[in-house]
Amino acid sequence: MIDHLTDDPLAVEVQASSSFNNCFISVTNLTKLISPRIASPRVVKRTDSFIRAHDLNLSEEDIQRVIDDERTDRETSERDGSRLVPIDGNGDIVINALVEVGLAEAGDESSRWIATSGTAYVLKKRPKQQRMGPWKNAASGKDVLVWSTKCIRNLGAEYPVVKARGLINASARDVVDLLRDSSKVTIYNKSSLGRKDKVVLTSSVDSEAKIMSSLTKPPIVRKPLECVTLFYARQLTVQDNIELDGVGYITVGRSVWENEDGRTGANSSTARCEILLSVNLVREITTTSGQKVCELTIVTHAVSPACIPLFIGKKAALTAADGYIKDIRAVFEK
Repeated sequence: MIDHLTDDPLAVEVQASSSFNNCFISVTNLTKLISPRIASPRVVKRTDSFIRAHDLNLSEEDIQRVIDDERTDRETSERDGSRLVPIDGNGDIVINALVEVGLAEAGDESSRWIATSGTAYVLKKRPKQQRMGPWKNAASGKDVLVWSTKCIRNLGAEYPVVKARGLINASARDVVDLLRDSSKVTIYNKSSLGRKDKVVLTSSVDSEAKIMSSLTKPPIVRKPLECVTLFYARQLTVQDNIELDGVGYITVGRSVWENEDGRTGANSSTARCEILLSVNLVREITTTSGQKVCELTIVTHAVSPACIPLFIGKKAALTAADGYIKDIRAVFEK
C-alpha cells in the first residue's frame, strides 16, 4: 500500500506519467496559498511545478489573469489542444479550488457512491444510534466503510474514485500531524521506501503546503513507484460548509510535474505515478467519556499502472483503501 498523501493508498491505480490533453497550472510562486478566510503566511521558497486543472473551479477571468501574469504565451497554452494555465503569485486560486473538490467528494453522502458488499451489510444491520458522527454514513466501532463511484470529471473517467472511512482512537490534530510528517510514513506504510519534502512552500501550526517526493514498492509492481505531489493541509472552519462535531482538518494532494507538458525525464529505475486526487478529511468526534476519537475519511482517484490489468487495479484499490484506514488506526493502538 502506498502513502495516501503522495503515493496514495491505491498503489495499483497509479500510472507512469504520460501526456494528456488537459490543463496544467504552473505552481511557481505560491504567495497566497491559504484561503482568504485565513491570514496568508509568507512563502519562503519558489518552485517551478505544474499541476492539472481540468476539474478546478477556475473562471475564465481567473484563467486569463494567470495567463497574462506568467511567461507562458498563448501559443504554448494551446499546444496539443490543451490549455496550460500557468500561475505566478496566484497560487491561492489553485489551492482553494482543489480544497473545494476534496471537500465535495469527501463530504458527499449521496447515492452515487456504491458501497462494497461488506459496507452495505454493516450500514443495513447496525442500529442508527450506533454511529459516532452526526453525519450520514458515519463510522462506528472497528468497521471500515468503503465505497466507489465513477469519476464525474473528464480525466481518468475509466478509473474509479474510492472512498473509505473509519474511526481512529486519537485526536484529529494527532492524526493530521502524522499524515503531514514525511519522516513517519514508514510507520504506517510498509511499502514505503521513504518520502521527502522537496520544497516547503508555507508552514504554520494549522496549515502547510509543500511539494513532496516519495518512493514505494508494492509487491505487485516490478519497479519502485515515484510520486511528486503538491500537498496542502489546513484546519477546517464553519465557512467550509462541511458537517463537523468538533475540530476538523482537510488535506488534499495532486501530482505535479516539472514542465508544462506533464512529462518527466526518463528514469529506468522507477515509474512515475499520477495521483489525480488524494483527500484526507479528519473530523474529531465528541464523546461522553472525554476520550479522543476522530473519524478519518479518505478519497483517492488515481490511474492504474500500464502493467496491471484494469479489473485487477479496481479490485485492489478497494482493498488498499480499507487497509490504509486500518494501518493508521494501528499506529495509535500501540
